[in-house]
Amino acid sequence: MSSLKHNDIVIPEDGTDPFVNCKLDRKKYADVLTDIVSGYADGFVLAINNPWGEGKTTFVKMWRQQLENNDFKTLYFNAWENDFQEEVIIALLSELEELREKSKKNFESLLQKSATFLKKVAPAAVKGAVGKAIGDEAVAEIAAAALEFTAEEVEEQIQSFNEKKKGIKDFRTALENFVKKVDGGKPVVFIIDELDRCRPSYAIQVLEQIKHLFSVSGIVFVLSIDKKQLGNAVRGAYGSDRIDADEYLRRFIDLEYIIPKPNIQMFIEYLYDYYAFDDFISSKKRSAYSNFNNDSDRLHTIPLLLFVNSGFSLRQLEKIFARIRVTLKSFSENQHVFPEILVLISYLEMINPLLLDKIRNSEISIQKLINELDDIVMPISDSTNIRKIRILVAGFMCKYANVYMTKSRKNEEGLINSESVSLENKLLVKTKLEDNEHHFTKAILNNQNHGERVDLDLNFILKKYDLTERIVN
Repeated sequence: MSSLKHNDIVIPEDGTDPFVNCKLDRKKYADVLTDIVSGYADGFVLAINNPWGEGKTTFVKMWRQQLENNDFKTLYFNAWENDFQEEVIIALLSELEELREKSKKNFESLLQKSATFLKKVAPAAVKGAVGKAIGDEAVAEIAAAALEFTAEEVEEQIQSFNEKKKGIKDFRTALENFVKKVDGGKPVVFIIDELDRCRPSYAIQVLEQIKHLFSVSGIVFVLSIDKKQLGNAVRGAYGSDRIDADEYLRRFIDLEYIIPKPNIQMFIEYLYDYYAFDDFISSKKRSAYSNFNNDSDRLHTIPLLLFVNSGFSLRQLEKIFARIRVTLKSFSENQHVFPEILVLISYLEMINPLLLDKIRNSEISIQKLINELDDIVMPISDSTNIRKIRILVAGFMCKYANVYMTKSRKNEEGLINSESVSLENKLLVKTKLEDNEHHFTKAILNNQNHGERVDLDLNFILKKYDLTERIVN
C-alpha cells in the first residue's frame, strides 16, 4: 500500500552511510562542507541558502549524521518549532545541554554566567534606549529615558548595564572553555534550521544571540535558510521595506553555500516508486485490457517531459505526485485513466491556476486555449520531444472540445473540419504545434479514431482530479 504523506527519509544511525537513501546524489556536497568545517576550527557562521522546498532539512540531517560518524559533536535546533520560547538564549542553551555530560562542571559554570545578564533589572524605557545606543543618538536616547528616573536610579541602571556587559564577556569565556572540553579537537557544529519560517522578531533575536553571545572559537554555526525569506523577516522585524536585508545579514553570515540543483529526473523516478503508481496502473486486472497497455509509459514519460525543467521545488513535486496518486484511486480498474491528461492538469494547476479554472468552467474558446497551451509547451519543445507534446496537447484539446462544443456553442467551430478531405484544410485552429507535414492534425485525428477514449470529455477527468466523486475502494 502506498503512503499519501511523503515521510522523512530514513537516515541510518549505525555508522553506515547516512546518504544511502538519498535520491538526489547530495553526499558529495556534504563532503565539501565537512572539509570546510574541518579547516576552520576557530568558528564561523555558515549559511546553506536554498529556497523553501528544496530538501535542505533532509540534507542537513544527513550531513549531521555524517559529521557524527566522523567524531564531530553536533547540535540541531529547529528554530520554527521553538519560537514559542521568548528568551532565545534559554532555547540555545537547552540544545547545548546535550553535551553537558562531557563536562558537567564547565556547563554549570556556563549557566551561572548566563544568569548574570538574564536578570530583567532594567526598566523597559532604559533597556530600549541602551539597545539603540549606536553612534551620536545614544546620548539623546538615554537622556530622554532618564527623565523618568532620579539620578540615583539612573546610576543604578548604568551599573547594572555594565555588569550585564561583563556578564556577557564572562559567558563567552565560559562557553569557549566548555567547548574545548567537549569538542574532541574538532569544532562543535551547531545547526539551526527553519529560521526563515519564524516570527520576524524571533529570527532576528536568534541571529543577534549567535553573533553577540555564542560566536566563539570552536563552534561552527550552520544556518539552513532561504535567504530571501529571511530578508523579508528582517524587514518585517524593523517595520521598513527600506532595510537592506542582504547587507544586514552579511553582518551575521561569514560564508554562504548553495546546494546545487538536484537531478529532477532521478527524483521524479523516486516519487513514481514511492507513491506506488505501478500498484494500480500496471495491476493484473488492468493488464487484461489492451487499451491500457500504454498507461504506464505515459505516467512515466509525461512528468519527465513537463517537470524536469519546470523549476518546481521538490516539495511541489511531492504534492503533485500525491494528488495524482489520490486521483488514480478514484478510478476503477476497468476505466480509462488518461494519465497524461492528469499530469497536464496538475502542471496547469501549478503554473496557471486561473487558466485551469477557465477550463473547468468552459469559459475559454478552443482557439484561445490552444494559444495558451502553445505558449506553455513550445518553450519546452525540441526535436526529441515534440511528437510526445503534440500527442499530449491533441488529447487534451479533444477532450476539452467535447465539453465546450456541447454547451450551446454549436455556431462556433471545433477542432476539425469533417467535410474537408485535405489535411491542409482539416484543422480549424491555428497552432504552433502544426508543421508542414500536418503532424498535429494527424495527432487530433488519431485521438478521435479512438472512440472509447475521446467520448469521455475533460469534465470526467477533472471531477476525478478535483475529488468531487467518491474514491473507489
